Amino acid sequence: MKILISILLNASILYIITYLLGPNADQSIQAGIILGCEDCSYGSIEAMKTYITGGIILGIINATIRPVIKILSLPLFFIFFGLVSFVINGIVLFIFTFIVNNLLLINGVGYEINGLINFVIAVAIFTVLNTLYSLLFFKK
Repeated sequence: MKILISILLNASILYIITYLLGPNADQSIQAGIILGCEDCSYGSIEAMKTYITGGIILGIINATIRPVIKILSLPLFFIFFGLVSFVINGIVLFIFTFIVNNLLLINGVGYEINGLINFVIAVAIFTVLNTLYSLLFFKK
């Protein structure tokens, strides 16, 4: 049950980031994030497939790679008082986009973040939502 909740929450985080940084036709804003499916309206089945696949991949990354990065960055965590978690989440998000776009070649599944500013904003949103997710659902 915990795994299913983790997948759904990670998919929700991806949905929120995509919603906040996606294209806005009303204001002629270009997309900061592009999904790799043909019909990617926010509620479409193709978009949901991308979010669920992304949730699974983020869950795997959070369970395997994130702890290693946290241990390696522990000395920096004490020096910079937690700002390293922002960098860790940036690394996790970069690894996620690399895996989805280059290694996991599922037709119609892709997640591309355009530009450095959009990436930094996506990492900030990801950090806040991931922290809330950890605090609310995985109390020790």
